[in-house]
Amino acid sequence: MRYLVLSDLHANLPALEAVLLHARQRGYDDVMFLGDAVGYYPHAEEVVQRLMSLEPAVRIMGNHDAALLAMIDEKPERVRDASVVTEVLERHLAQLSNDSVRFLQGLRPTQLGDGWEAAHGALVKPWEYMSSLGAAQANVPLMKTQLLFVGHTHFPKVFAAAKTAPRPGSNEAGHELWRTVTFRNGYGQYRVPPRAHVIANPGAVGQPRDHIPLAAYALFDVPTRSLDFHRVEFDVAAVQADVRAAGYPEVLAARLALGR
Repeated sequence: MRYLVLSDLHANLPALEAVLLHARQRGYDDVMFLGDAVGYYPHAEEVVQRLMSLEPAVRIMGNHDAALLAMIDEKPERVRDASVVTEVLERHLAQLSNDSVRFLQGLRPTQLGDGWEAAHGALVKPWEYMSSLGAAQANVPLMKTQLLFVGHTHFPKVFAAAKTAPRPGSNEAGHELWRTVTFRNGYGQYRVPPRAHVIANPGAVGQPRDHIPLAAYALFDVPTRSLDFHRVEFDVAAVQADVRAAGYPEVLAARLALGR
């Protein structure tokens, strides 16, 4: 069993299609979606429909997905704080078909698998960015399994914790050793160590933030407990042109080329 692990698509169709083409050439059996199909870029309906066609086995709700759905039930007279995020989500809500909205409504906050679990952000606080070692350490006690998949930060990264054995004849407990691994290049592999706790983030398909303007995704091989991290080129200029043609905020086009 091999999962294609996708997160933070953010309505960026060229990036999603580039990732899917790259992943098909390497092979996968099913899809694990870690949230945020919508937000930021102008291809919301196309991206949600493309995601639906993949029939992902794992369907996690992201903070942008949740914010868009909250707008459906919001009373018209309530005033929201103006921001780029809310402006884009309001436009996405007007663009999405009923089928796409129903798909988003079916997303889950967490999902448990065989030896792994999935969420969008942290377990302690759902929309917390698990970007630091301290945040990872705070979440390990809440893990139900050895391996937790998350998205949200847009950084392809692994946090791993393993306990050393106590010294012979000592009453002291073993020490906890932590390791952080980032994946900035075109390819990197990580194998989940026995008895370790691992938090793995595949990075963002639609909006990389590590100053490398390449889409990110991962392949998770269940039998070997190995993760392949990939970075993929996509047509940044085409997305920027679509942002401008649709009248979206210019900052969204500018940041994409900078990978931030």
